[in-house]
Amino acid sequence: MLVSGLFKRHRQLKPQEVVERLTSYGVSHKHAERLAQYLGSAPERELYRLNVRYLAERLSLPVRSTFIILAAALVAGVVKLDWEVRCPACGGQSPAFASLSEARSRQSCDACGSVFDAHLDEEVLVTFTVSELIRPLGPGADDPLWRLQIDQRYGRISGHDLLTVQSFRDLFVKEPLPGGESFEVRRMTLLFTDLGGSTALYARKGDPRAYGLVREHFDLLLRAIDEAGGAVVKTIGDAIMAVFPLSDGALRAGLEGQRAIAAFNRQRALPKDEALLLKAGIHSGPCLAVTLNGRLDYFGTTVNAAARVEKLARPGEVIFTAQARSELIDQSLLDDLPLVEEQIMLRGLRNQSFTIYRTWLN
Repeated sequence: MLVSGLFKRHRQLKPQEVVERLTSYGVSHKHAERLAQYLGSAPERELYRLNVRYLAERLSLPVRSTFIILAAALVAGVVKLDWEVRCPACGGQSPAFASLSEARSRQSCDACGSVFDAHLDEEVLVTFTVSELIRPLGPGADDPLWRLQIDQRYGRISGHDLLTVQSFRDLFVKEPLPGGESFEVRRMTLLFTDLGGSTALYARKGDPRAYGLVREHFDLLLRAIDEAGGAVVKTIGDAIMAVFPLSDGALRAGLEGQRAIAAFNRQRALPKDEALLLKAGIHSGPCLAVTLNGRLDYFGTTVNAAARVEKLARPGEVIFTAQARSELIDQSLLDDLPLVEEQIMLRGLRNQSFTIYRTWLN
């Protein structure tokens, strides 16, 4: 990754050119200038395999906003994305693969010789390095002790953290995992939503009118999911499957989605037979990240359970499982919400018993 003096003969982009590249990909001028200035003036060790949370602090920006800016910077050629792997035996960290399309879950550690299956949310890590077009780095930029101290203070960014940012997930649409390859994710939360009564809506109002309403509902939900810290995996008919690193974001997105749909119905003064009725289900657990139909997707019991939980929801409800509730960090999200606890059996899941909680907006 570090470059020799050979690259110094190549013309580097001027700060204004960096700003122009970033703004052409949707970054605000203010944030583009802030990043360009940092990349041009920061000590070299801060620009080699840099930690996103550390960068967010240096730029005085939220971590989520910094991720979105880095997605644009990656496309613009301003930074490079480093996929790394941390050995669970010795803790050593080293480059893992150049891209998702070359990813392999089976990894070996050069330091201790351990062979292991890397989990996408634990051993697989992501960092960023400034592009040679901006600033060639010398050998002194590689400072493992300093990076370790930064990671210990701010926490590492996992590959799964990256893939729950919509801007990055969209970048990898055409760069899925190799065929037959999969990565286990030990902890994740899935949100499924669907519209109740949409089939009847199409029948009553005709395809063009109904489809227009459904498309607008997608826009509302996609915004709620992104702002809550998740990413849309796919849409299926009128339904959405979204992924979150934490239950908190999924619950926020489900509740905000219900608020947004209720406001949409009021603002449009939709009659009862046209009003959109949202259902949402949330479940947490382990999963496999795989390639399905040429796209990065998820497979496993957690996915099946989340989809079935959503089917149990009534219009206006958000249902979440006990597993999702146990993962909540901010328990105040449940304050002032009605909660109805039920024991249910989910069909097709070996008659496994689940505790679920129904909630809705007062």
